[in-house]
Amino acid sequence: MPRLRLLAVSLLTGTTLALVAWRSLPTPLEDVPSSSLFAQNWARGGVVLLVRHMERCDRSTAECLGAADGITARAAALAKSMGESIGRLGLTTTDIYSSPANRTVQTADLMFDRNVARQDWLLTCKDGDLAEQIRQHKDAHRNLVLVTHSECFDLLRENLKVHETDTPEYGSALVLFDESEPKLRIAGEVETDEWLKLVNSHNPS
Repeated sequence: MPRLRLLAVSLLTGTTLALVAWRSLPTPLEDVPSSSLFAQNWARGGVVLLVRHMERCDRSTAECLGAADGITARAAALAKSMGESIGRLGLTTTDIYSSPANRTVQTADLMFDRNVARQDWLLTCKDGDLAEQIRQHKDAHRNLVLVTHSECFDLLRENLKVHETDTPEYGSALVLFDESEPKLRIAGEVETDEWLKLVNSHNPS
């Protein structure tokens, strides 16, 4: 009988430790959120979009839009198309910020056809709590669009314990929902063509 009790205790302890270890593992990145769920959260001002800038000209053989530290000329039309699609959801309750780097400035200004406000904290995303900075800049019942760099994607995933090692494509978006618990949740990562469909499917032409 003592041996059986010892075995039972050992099994219970092992199961508990395994459960604790499993819960501490990073959460895998979710798929693209449904268009209806995205639209519902957008309507209530509960969406954060972390958008990577368009194609870097200094890492491409394509023609530059302007200076070499900006984006390529061929990426300009795509940036405008993305911004127009988001605009169809309505921007009256949306705050938009960009990193001050030329490639993000060009991307953001083309997307929204105006001079988007620059934020230095979106330029350097090597360490720190980016999730907390986003919370500080997001007002209640207002969406937040941040045009930034791939390093910010990496840091935010780390902050929110989401496991993803791939570098985001140019123009892709990390979609987050601002919820009561947890306060900020990654709802999915959307490639350029996917998130255009995500927005357009709820607002057909």
